[in-house]
Amino acid sequence: MWSGLIFVPQTHSIIDCSIRDLSEAGARLGIRGETAIPVKFLLLDITNRAAFEVQCVRRGQRELGVKILRSIALTDRSSVEAIQLKRLLVERLNR
Repeated sequence: MWSGLIFVPQTHSIIDCSIRDLSEAGARLGIRGETAIPVKFLLLDITNRAAFEVQCVRRGQRELGVKILRSIALTDRSSVEAIQLKRLLVERLNR
C-alpha cells in the first residue's frame, strides 16, 4: 500500500488516498468516507513519485477502482499538470 493524492484540476481539490494493487492498467484506491470525486482526475503516487490521469471505473464506500489513462512525467516543465503535481509532491515530502 502506498501513499497518494487525488487532485481535481477543475476545483483544485486535494484528497488523501492509499494506493493498492497498482499496475500499468489501473489501481485500487482507498479513500475515507463519502467524498465527491469526479469520473476523471489526476492521481499522485507520493511513495513512488509518479503521476497519472485516471478514470474511475468502480466506486465503493471506501474504495475506488481506477483505470490509468496516461502517465504524467513530473519532470515535464512545459506541462501545467506536471508542475502542479510536482509542487504537491514536494509539499507532501517536506511535511
